[in-house]
Amino acid sequence: MIDFPLVAVILAAGKGTRFKSDKPKVLHTILGKPMLWYVKYSVSWIKPDKTVIVVGHKKEDVISSVNCNGCLFVHQDEQLGTGHAVSLVKEHFMDFDGYVLIINGDTPLVRGETLHNAGEYLKALIRYEGVNLNTLRKGYRNRSIAGVAITARVPNPYGYGRVVRDENGRIMKIVEEKDADPQEKRINEVNSGIYIFYAPYLIQALDKLQNDNAQGEYYLTDVVRIMREEGRYTYALEILDYTEILNVNDRLQLAGVENILKQRFITFWALNGNTFHQPESTWIEFDVDLSRDVEIFQNCMLVGKTQIYEGTVIEANCVIKNSRIGKNVRVLANSYIEDSVIEDGAVIGPFARIRANSVIGESSQIGNFVEVKNSRIGKETYAKHLSYLGDAQIGNKVNIGAGTITCNFDGYRKHQTVIKDRAFIGSDTMLVAPITVGEEAITGSGSVITKDVPDRALAIERNQQKIIENYVEMRKKKYEKSGD
Repeated sequence: MIDFPLVAVILAAGKGTRFKSDKPKVLHTILGKPMLWYVKYSVSWIKPDKTVIVVGHKKEDVISSVNCNGCLFVHQDEQLGTGHAVSLVKEHFMDFDGYVLIINGDTPLVRGETLHNAGEYLKALIRYEGVNLNTLRKGYRNRSIAGVAITARVPNPYGYGRVVRDENGRIMKIVEEKDADPQEKRINEVNSGIYIFYAPYLIQALDKLQNDNAQGEYYLTDVVRIMREEGRYTYALEILDYTEILNVNDRLQLAGVENILKQRFITFWALNGNTFHQPESTWIEFDVDLSRDVEIFQNCMLVGKTQIYEGTVIEANCVIKNSRIGKNVRVLANSYIEDSVIEDGAVIGPFARIRANSVIGESSQIGNFVEVKNSRIGKETYAKHLSYLGDAQIGNKVNIGAGTITCNFDGYRKHQTVIKDRAFIGSDTMLVAPITVGEEAITGSGSVITKDVPDRALAIERNQQKIIENYVEMRKKKYEKSGD
């Protein structure tokens, strides 16, 4: 956190015309979350006294999506530039004897640690100027330090504002791409759009902004020049990882930023004791939590609030959403698990689907082309082949034969099937719910069971087999006679 008074301002009013979308730019998702969410998260990491978000196009959607308790929102009706956007927020720091953090809502890769470091750099500058930090909450004026701007050197600076420094390393001005001359365009140190300014100096500079530039907009970058002309200097904090300041202006840049963020997550989890095979093909989101010794193969998606515990192996082409996977579980190839719990030692798949608040018990096996929906499966229960188990409560050590279906829907309502411990369900059994199969009960293969089965009973429902001798020869003669 930053331990001096701070108001954070997030600029999120842009429509993002290059996205060619009716959706506000900051709501386009990166690894399952709006890009604005990541900016808000980094800002919240430093715990500002107040957070103000400037919204514009479809402001209601932005406000509801960001889900920021305690945030204040200011509407920018007309898009007249970043300087204009910050001017709209002045009332929230008009009498504020502290600092203002300004950050764009389309820079989702910036780390909270980087914002913290900018604050620490500012404090170091103030110390150097001889100001007692304890006076910061009482205010100080007429000092030369206006603030700090985060910068980086990028391989291709096209499109970014160039940072022009003086002989002492202080920022003289920030020149936008369209206003830069050929010499300035060769500068590869660029502006991130992230600043910490002393609030009283910022207000004075905002009041002097003009829009006499190629865009006809009020550039926030001009406040650096204005404050410098008054003997108040902005210092550059150059960061080494330039990817942190990458902004997102179109969908191709969105994809690039998403890949960088995904690699960050994978790097973090790999360094914390997990194995990724072909990590470039793995999709892993922010809320995923891995214990140690998890092994993940290629083309897997780990989505939402998913937890995976130690010793578990996720084979290729699996999708796991908002689920908890226990210890030493094996999720075999091409399986799909959503909103469910898989307990320790279970085996899922290949080609299995578990969904809708299902629980698979310890050491149970749900195998090839088996779907489990809204069901609870006990310990050491096996359903290895070609079955549908929906709205069922299945006990321990039950065997579910291939082709079993719990017929849970009567056309109007869903009904529950109960199968008690150690029951044996024969292959191709249709269990018409509501129904209960007792402990150690057996159903005969190919049966349609419509009534409860008592404990240790056999239920069988079949027509008597009929044999017609020489049927093939009779059918052949019939066709020959008809001429077909």
